[in-house]
Amino acid sequence: MATKGISLLILPELTTLHQRLHGYLKLIAECDEDGRTRLSRRAFKPPIHISKAYWNDHSLLLNVMSPTAGLLQGDSIDIDVCTHPRTSLTLSSPAALRIHKMENGLARLTQAYHVASNSFVEMNPEWLIPQAQSSFLQKTILNIEAGGELLFIEAFAPGRVAHGETFSFDRFDSHLRLSYDNRLSALEHFSLSDRTSLQPWKGSIKNAFYISAFLVSEKLEQNSEIWKEIHALQSSDILVGCSQLAQGPCWSVKLLSEKPEVARRMIEQIRQLFYLAIGRHCSNLRRQ
Repeated sequence: MATKGISLLILPELTTLHQRLHGYLKLIAECDEDGRTRLSRRAFKPPIHISKAYWNDHSLLLNVMSPTAGLLQGDSIDIDVCTHPRTSLTLSSPAALRIHKMENGLARLTQAYHVASNSFVEMNPEWLIPQAQSSFLQKTILNIEAGGELLFIEAFAPGRVAHGETFSFDRFDSHLRLSYDNRLSALEHFSLSDRTSLQPWKGSIKNAFYISAFLVSEKLEQNSEIWKEIHALQSSDILVGCSQLAQGPCWSVKLLSEKPEVARRMIEQIRQLFYLAIGRHCSNLRRQ
């Protein structure tokens, strides 16, 4: 007679089961005979996906997203975006990018943007959220030809604040290089780890939501009204700073706030001020 029993299935950690994903996004934007921007190359592979391109008579809008839960241990993404003259390309992310808990190793994002003369690129992602016990490495290269225009935004959250996670990740490294007309304009290395640089942040700022933006256009000058307007946005809820970079018509804007909704509202205001200053139409990002 057979004996009935209970079988237990014990699953290992998600990171153990996970097959590493090495995704990419490759875009080349060109101008057609009617003056509209079109993609002559459009290739992607998970964990990255893009929406159908939308031309709004001013710029070509693409929503870039992750169809997976985010980046897990060993995942990597390689982004390569190149524009030709007389093009306008707007890249937006409608959802946050989450970096999940890891046993060891890290996740990587490598991105390169080449902006041709007389072309425009906006990169405007949602929050990057490194969760507890995660490690993330990001490398960014921005090459702008003389006469090219760029709005490049990065938004960094300190963790899953609603779950009580604030600076609970193991490591966050970001390397950025910006060149204008083949001259180095900015070189940044932003590094946070639990063992070193995280300690002052934990002690002085409870929930630091950080946004960095690079504004590039020959239509911007030191005495442009936009800089006074940006400084005027500072309040008790947010710290705002901006300065011109070493080479070319390139500026850096930094925002820091304990309130993510305030930081997001401020960067949208700065975005609209930038478009007004350079005489371009500010595209609806269609995130709703």
